[in-house]
Amino acid sequence: MSEALGIRTNNVAEYVGLLRALELARELGAEEVDLLLDSLLVVEQVHGRWRVKDAKLVPLHAEAVARLRAFRRWSARHVPRAQNRAADALANEALDRVAAGGPAIVVRRPGDDASGSGPPPAGGAGGAGASAGERRGRAAAQPGFALEAAFDPADPGPDPGRLVVTILGSGTSTGVPRIACRCRVCTSGDPRDRRSRSSALLEFGACRVLIDAGPDLRAQALAAGLDRLDAVLLTHEHADAIGGLDELRQYSEAQRRYLPVHAWPEILEIVVERFRYAFEPGQQGYRGVPQLRPVPLVGPFGIGGRRFVPVPVVHAERRIAGYRTGGFAYLSDVQRVESDGLALLGDLDVLVVSALRDEPHPTHQTVAQALALIEGIRPRRAILTHIDHDLAHAELAARLPAGVEVAVDGLVVEVAG
Repeated sequence: MSEALGIRTNNVAEYVGLLRALELARELGAEEVDLLLDSLLVVEQVHGRWRVKDAKLVPLHAEAVARLRAFRRWSARHVPRAQNRAADALANEALDRVAAGGPAIVVRRPGDDASGSGPPPAGGAGGAGASAGERRGRAAAQPGFALEAAFDPADPGPDPGRLVVTILGSGTSTGVPRIACRCRVCTSGDPRDRRSRSSALLEFGACRVLIDAGPDLRAQALAAGLDRLDAVLLTHEHADAIGGLDELRQYSEAQRRYLPVHAWPEILEIVVERFRYAFEPGQQGYRGVPQLRPVPLVGPFGIGGRRFVPVPVVHAERRIAGYRTGGFAYLSDVQRVESDGLALLGDLDVLVVSALRDEPHPTHQTVAQALALIEGIRPRRAILTHIDHDLAHAELAARLPAGVEVAVDGLVVEVAG
């Protein structure tokens, strides 16, 4: 659960968080509670070992102690923030969501269908104790996050700035040309038939946000003159989306800060496992590795005054992430988009969406299926990406309906909202 408290001291916020947790534990019928708190002060005060000197904390402390006594057993111990990065990331995510205009309180209670906090965080149900296959299978059945009735997915945020999108790569997982392939597209002389792994760069104000960091990231970044980054948004954990994460060391080193990496919790857990060295908290200065901070997706979030909305997409029969910000949406590796995702895609100026090939594929939509999806969403402009070597650019472009075009590496698009 999360709640915006406005301007409060850290100690007040920590006590309020404790009281909310105890309230929820009681609602869930718990008889015992084990508290893991990053505030040593709160731990020592509820145990009675430290005096409560701050007048603002006296009533909060008294209420917390009274609630604790109502449980059959309770314990409280201190866990330093550096050892509890998942909770820290969730707290930051809640602040970002509120700043971007999302719901201030997100909590799921038994029998409450009107609210929800989305999927369990990494390490929770379906987390560390489950195999990767079990995590993916459970994720496929999870619904999208809940939003307030008045939520507008098209709202770009409080200070969005002008959005410029660069298609860094427009190819499938192999890239085009494929290695050792002599087909007519892989040997084509048309430069538009050269497609690196799919990725996009979003620029607004002074912010630079990357969608996916595949194995072609170094060449893509050099071609785009990308000299800084503020965040990375991952669609999923396949190599064509994360194979270039190590290249982010140049940005974290130059900017002397951790780069936030956003993804669904179950996907982020797999990414952190594969790149554990890059997600270690408390790294001291340059070590020749990226410094990355995991940020689980639990709803809308803000970056630099612009709001981003995760869009649930089905790929290989489990959930991956598309992203919407204002009038722009990016959907890569689409197998299909179900009702929870479609509900977030109305009134788009520009939709970038994958269209692998004409022949059916078990985990990707075809060109015909992509066009049907576009017809249902009705964006003012649609751009096909994640294209394999079955399709020549000129031939595909010639048969598309008005308002639909084929992406090329380096394509720059300006979005109104």
